[in-house]
Amino acid sequence: MKYFDLHCDTVYECSEKGKELLKNDLQISLKGGENFESWVQTFAFWIPDVLRGEDAYRQFLKEYAFLSRALEQEKQLHLYTPGAPMAPGHCYAIPSVEGGAALGGVLSRVEELHQKGVRMMTLTWNGDNEIAGGIYGSSGLTPFGEQVVAEMERLHMAVDVSHLNDQSFWAVEKKLGRPFAASHSNARSICSHPRNLTDDMIRAIIERKGLIGINFYVDFLSDSKEAGFEDILRHMEHILDLGGEDVLAIGSDYDGATLPDCINCVKKIEKLYEVMVQYFGEKLTGRILYDNAQAFYRQYVF
Repeated sequence: MKYFDLHCDTVYECSEKGKELLKNDLQISLKGGENFESWVQTFAFWIPDVLRGEDAYRQFLKEYAFLSRALEQEKQLHLYTPGAPMAPGHCYAIPSVEGGAALGGVLSRVEELHQKGVRMMTLTWNGDNEIAGGIYGSSGLTPFGEQVVAEMERLHMAVDVSHLNDQSFWAVEKKLGRPFAASHSNARSICSHPRNLTDDMIRAIIERKGLIGINFYVDFLSDSKEAGFEDILRHMEHILDLGGEDVLAIGSDYDGATLPDCINCVKKIEKLYEVMVQYFGEKLTGRILYDNAQAFYRQYVF
């Protein structure tokens, strides 16, 4: 099977805890995906909300350095290049940023991040930063944020609206001319958490031919705080019912969240594949798990 994941926090966890990507006790390791026919993994450099300014920028550099070393040392890890041959059991990495505070309030760093290989940036985490307001923040898209979004569009860096509060989401949607992504967000109609997308937000992303990555975090899957494969399928089916056949993807949130036991490590994606094939059929399952994300990156980013 083929697997394309739009979001994980594994680089942060490894860099903070002194672990290696090849083999570890986290939710993602390179060993964990050795059975995949093709595997593209977006590795996010997470910026905690306690960091702002130069402290946030230095955190980005720390995580970037970790992934750079791993790319040099691990034979099973490569930078993703659309169209290039892919070896079974190897991982093809796309660097991203979770939290635009990584810029430290400096606009020129958008291009710097792009030169370092970053191809997607989540504008905020949960709080306010120089760009916009997160779900627990109170601000909207700032004048600096408008400049950041415009620069990301110029560079074809994907704008990621996961974590934005509703005010900021719609300000970004209005500002953007290109397709954009919610890399790891679910449907608010199915689970009421504010991190999830309203139906109008989902429709807006569909109309823009963007991406929505289903998040495996228990709190985003079910209001009951217990979840399993059936909840993942419910979110998928709802987005499909809204017309999302071409935009639905996976944004696991591995190593950044508490996940259901049935899907709590990358090895268990194979079981999700089996469940999805039984429910949706092989063709649609392939689009959700791989093809839609690949098409988005090839057409709008690379």
